[in-house]
Amino acid sequence: MGTKEKRRLTDKEYKFIFSRAPRLCLDFVIVKGGRVLLAKRAIDPYKGKWHLPGGMVRREESLVEASGRIINSELGVRPFGNRLLGFMEFPDEVNKNGLHVHSVSLVFLTKIKDEKITKNDQSEEVNFFQNFPKNIHPVHGKFLKENRKLFTKQHQKNICNKKKF
Repeated sequence: MGTKEKRRLTDKEYKFIFSRAPRLCLDFVIVKGGRVLLAKRAIDPYKGKWHLPGGMVRREESLVEASGRIINSELGVRPFGNRLLGFMEFPDEVNKNGLHVHSVSLVFLTKIKDEKITKNDQSEEVNFFQNFPKNIHPVHGKFLKENRKLFTKQHQKNICNKKKF
């Protein structure tokens, strides 16, 4: 396959498409020493809430490509060994532009290279948590509590033995 420039949607295209169809996102559960990595949002929606690192899959982007781009953009590190845990759904989310969107997010248990984690401009801070903070994004908090057994040490070991996606 040749390398062609991937064009991003204009604001007008984005509003047209995502006011009519769900958008696909990826979120990542990253565990270190039994603690889960969360980022505190610096932007709307959910400004000031802790959430899983994640983002939207772009047109013509594979899940592997999106995973690498999103994690590198949000944390400055490289992922490996993604394993699907489940999904979260946001049927009437209001994005930063006030547009009502329906988002579906695939949630992956993900390993990252042993590199220094850095935050981007969308996060006030990033931190690992044993116990989830009270001001966690409600859907993320519910998913993490309901699926905690899926990211135990045994499941983390299994990641390394699985192929990417």
